[in-house]
Amino acid sequence: MAKSGKFLATVVGLIAGAVGGLLLAPQSGKKTRANLKKMAMMLTEEVEGTVKDTKEKVEEVFGEVTEEAMNKYKEIKSTVMNKVAEVKTAGKEIDKEKYVEIVEKVVDEYKSDLATTKNGAVKLMAQFKKDWEKVKKALL
Repeated sequence: MAKSGKFLATVVGLIAGAVGGLLLAPQSGKKTRANLKKMAMMLTEEVEGTVKDTKEKVEEVFGEVTEEAMNKYKEIKSTVMNKVAEVKTAGKEIDKEKYVEIVEKVVDEYKSDLATTKNGAVKLMAQFKKDWEKVKKALL
Protein backbone atom coordinates (compact mmCIF):
# COMPACT_ATOMS: atom_id res chain seq x y z
CA MET A 1 0.00 0.00 0.00
CA ALA A 2 1.36 3.43 -0.90
CA LYS A 3 2.25 5.95 1.76
CA SER A 4 -0.76 8.11 0.89
CA GLY A 5 -3.02 5.05 1.06
CA LYS A 6 -1.78 4.24 4.56
CA PHE A 7 -2.23 7.84 5.61
CA LEU A 8 -5.77 7.93 4.23
CA ALA A 9 -6.60 4.63 5.94
CA THR A 10 -5.26 5.98 9.23
CA VAL A 11 -7.26 9.19 8.95
CA VAL A 12 -10.44 7.30 8.05
CA GLY A 13 -9.82 5.01 11.00
CA LEU A 14 -9.38 7.96 13.36
CA ILE A 15 -12.58 9.57 12.19
CA ALA A 16 -14.54 6.32 12.31
CA GLY A 17 -13.25 5.64 15.81
CA ALA A 18 -14.19 9.10 17.03
CA VAL A 19 -17.68 8.92 15.52
CA GLY A 20 -18.20 5.38 16.80
CA GLY A 21 -17.07 6.37 20.27
CA LEU A 22 -19.44 9.30 20.33
CA LEU A 23 -22.34 7.18 19.11
CA LEU A 24 -21.66 4.37 21.56
CA ALA A 25 -20.85 6.60 24.51
CA PRO A 26 -22.88 5.73 27.61
CA GLN A 27 -23.81 9.34 28.24
CA SER A 28 -26.45 11.36 26.48
CA GLY A 29 -25.72 13.13 23.23
CA LYS A 30 -26.32 16.46 24.93
CA LYS A 31 -23.77 15.69 27.63
CA THR A 32 -21.28 14.37 25.06
CA ARG A 33 -21.62 17.54 22.99
CA ALA A 34 -21.18 19.67 26.11
CA ASN A 35 -18.03 17.73 27.06
CA LEU A 36 -16.72 18.03 23.52
CA LYS A 37 -17.32 21.79 23.47
CA LYS A 38 -15.71 22.21 26.90
CA MET A 39 -12.61 20.24 25.90
CA ALA A 40 -12.24 22.09 22.59
CA MET A 41 -12.46 25.45 24.41
CA MET A 42 -9.93 24.32 27.00
CA LEU A 43 -7.52 23.12 24.30
CA THR A 44 -7.88 26.34 22.35
CA GLU A 45 -7.23 28.46 25.46
CA GLU A 46 -4.17 26.39 26.40
CA VAL A 47 -2.64 26.50 22.93
CA GLU A 48 -3.61 30.09 22.15
CA GLY A 49 -0.70 32.45 22.55
CA THR A 50 -0.72 36.17 23.02
CA VAL A 51 -2.18 38.41 20.34
CA LYS A 52 1.39 39.28 19.34
CA ASP A 53 2.26 35.58 18.96
CA THR A 54 -0.83 34.98 16.85
CA LYS A 55 -0.06 37.98 14.63
CA GLU A 56 3.48 36.71 14.09
CA LYS A 57 2.17 33.27 13.10
CA VAL A 58 -0.42 34.79 10.77
CA GLU A 59 2.21 36.95 9.11
CA GLU A 60 4.47 33.90 8.66
CA VAL A 61 1.67 31.90 7.02
CA PHE A 62 -0.26 34.53 5.07
CA GLY A 63 2.48 37.11 4.48
CA GLU A 64 0.50 39.89 6.13
CA VAL A 65 -1.71 40.45 9.13
CA THR A 66 -5.22 41.32 8.05
CA GLU A 67 -8.50 40.72 9.80
CA GLU A 68 -9.35 38.12 7.17
CA ALA A 69 -6.03 36.30 7.68
CA MET A 70 -6.43 36.40 11.49
CA ASN A 71 -9.95 35.00 11.22
CA LYS A 72 -8.86 32.23 8.83
CA TYR A 73 -5.94 31.25 11.09
CA LYS A 74 -8.24 31.13 14.13
CA GLU A 75 -10.85 29.15 12.19
CA ILE A 76 -8.32 26.53 11.12
CA LYS A 77 -6.78 26.34 14.60
CA SER A 78 -10.26 25.93 16.10
CA THR A 79 -11.01 23.12 13.66
CA VAL A 80 -7.81 21.33 14.68
CA MET A 81 -8.66 21.67 18.38
CA ASN A 82 -12.24 20.47 17.78
CA LYS A 83 -10.95 17.35 15.97
CA VAL A 84 -8.50 16.66 18.82
CA ALA A 85 -11.32 17.10 21.33
CA GLU A 86 -13.57 14.73 19.34
CA VAL A 87 -10.96 11.98 19.41
CA LYS A 88 -10.14 12.53 23.09
CA THR A 89 -13.82 12.71 24.12
CA ALA A 90 -14.38 9.40 22.32
CA GLY A 91 -11.93 7.87 24.79
CA LYS A 92 -9.01 7.60 22.39
CA GLU A 93 -5.49 8.54 23.31
CA ILE A 94 -3.80 11.30 21.36
CA ASP A 95 -0.08 10.98 20.83
CA LYS A 96 2.13 13.19 18.68
CA GLU A 97 1.63 11.01 15.61
CA LYS A 98 -2.18 11.20 15.85
CA TYR A 99 -2.03 14.92 16.49
CA VAL A 100 0.14 15.44 13.40
CA GLU A 101 -2.31 13.35 11.34
CA ILE A 102 -5.19 15.54 12.51
CA VAL A 103 -3.24 18.72 11.71
CA GLU A 104 -2.34 17.46 8.24
CA LYS A 105 -5.92 16.45 7.45
CA VAL A 106 -7.43 19.75 8.62
CA VAL A 107 -4.83 21.87 6.83
CA ASP A 108 -5.39 19.81 3.70
CA GLU A 109 -9.11 20.64 3.91
CA TYR A 110 -8.23 24.35 3.94
CA LYS A 111 -5.53 24.17 1.25
CA SER A 112 -7.54 26.21 -1.24
CA ASP A 113 -7.83 29.01 1.33
CA LEU A 114 -4.04 29.01 1.65
CA ALA A 115 -3.29 28.91 -2.07
CA THR A 116 -2.62 32.64 -2.30
CA THR A 117 0.40 32.39 -0.03
CA LYS A 118 3.64 30.72 -1.00
CA ASN A 119 3.82 27.41 0.86
CA GLY A 120 0.96 28.58 3.15
CA ALA A 121 -0.25 25.06 3.94
CA VAL A 122 3.28 23.86 4.72
CA LYS A 123 3.91 26.87 6.96
CA LEU A 124 0.59 26.43 8.74
CA MET A 125 1.24 22.73 9.38
CA ALA A 126 4.63 23.59 10.82
CA GLN A 127 3.06 26.22 13.10
CA PHE A 128 0.43 23.81 14.42
CA LYS A 129 2.89 20.95 14.84
CA LYS A 130 4.95 23.20 17.11
CA ASP A 131 1.89 23.38 19.38
CA TRP A 132 2.06 19.64 20.22
CA GLU A 133 3.68 20.13 23.64
CA LYS A 134 0.97 22.63 24.64
CA VAL A 135 -1.76 20.30 23.38
CA LYS A 136 -0.22 17.33 25.22
CA LYS A 137 -0.10 19.37 28.44
CA ALA A 138 -3.74 20.42 28.00
CA LEU A 139 -4.84 16.81 27.46
CA LEU A 140 -3.39 15.62 30.76
